[in-house]
Amino acid sequence: MGKNRGKWSEQGVPHKGWICVHVEDLGEPDTVCEMCEFQEIRYVHYMEHTDYSDTLGVGCICAEHMEEDYEAPRQRERVLRNARQRRRRWLSRTWRVSSKGNTFLNTDGFNIVIFQKADGSWGGRLKDRETGQSISSNRRYNSEDRAKLAAFDGMIFLKNEKGWGS
Repeated sequence: MGKNRGKWSEQGVPHKGWICVHVEDLGEPDTVCEMCEFQEIRYVHYMEHTDYSDTLGVGCICAEHMEEDYEAPRQRERVLRNARQRRRRWLSRTWRVSSKGNTFLNTDGFNIVIFQKADGSWGGRLKDRETGQSISSNRRYNSEDRAKLAAFDGMIFLKNEKGWGS
């Protein structure tokens, strides 16, 4: 790293007390950590601090130091890796057919239904089996498989961001 340690060396940039507001998998190392300004990163931890106006996209090691938690950033990355692996296998799961003729799957505390709309496009609905809370897709998909993958992404979002499902 040499002398320049990126924002770690800048006056006015807090070193501790940051919180992670989101994490993203870019699919491959595709950006540079905005804190150390050195490390190429694939998993971007978006960090915020009450005494700093910008949100910084940083790598795991910088996130560990910034939030003074050496397990949470690694756990967030593990969740993303696992979701990515699950998504690859999602279409090959055993989907069942309801009495109405719709494809469905019960998993992770959700009832996921995929259906064809009157115009021939596809949509879906996710229902939390415990609370009964449900959400339907507004988008139209040109294939059943695309609707299934969108349902997977929606399920992961609801589990991680909203705390739905088990």
